Amino acid sequence: MSTIGKKILSLLNNPNRRKRSGTSLVPFEKASSIGVLYTWTDSKKEEVLASLVQQIGLNKKVEILCFNPSNTPIPTEYPSFDRTALTHFGKLNAEVVQHFVQFPFDYLFHFDLESDEIVKSILVQTKAKCRIGIHDEFNTAYYELMIGINKSAGITNFADQMIKYVSSIR
Repeated sequence: MSTIGKKILSLLNNPNRRKRSGTSLVPFEKASSIGVLYTWTDSKKEEVLASLVQQIGLNKKVEILCFNPSNTPIPTEYPSFDRTALTHFGKLNAEVVQHFVQFPFDYLFHFDLESDEIVKSILVQTKAKCRIGIHDEFNTAYYELMIGINKSAGITNFADQMIKYVSSIR
């Protein structure tokens, strides 16, 4: 990833640029398409992610996208991309990223306890009706629903809280 590309990306990550869908939010139980965006950390997170997908439900189409923060191969079964997908002009040119941001998700789960400029770029570009992520006072404009938990509670607790709160949307 070039320094120029990273600078341009940070300028483009203005949440006010977010593309809003014209349709209203559907209750989670009636939602048909769910997106999950996450950053690779370890196989433990992959296990929790599999559990999250199972809790989401079998009658929903779930698309998952993994950001690999390193350039080394990772053991994941999900589509992934790394920093090499960022052009010198701050655009993410990976085909899996373009497919993901164009998909009209009813809900998009950002399954990370920390945020990255590249992930923020995807959050801004996505056509999801409701983006869910961890509460962070510096990133409030990126989400429609923020889950406030202590980060030391871990990723498993975060997954449980995401499902708990999104399931109550009627």
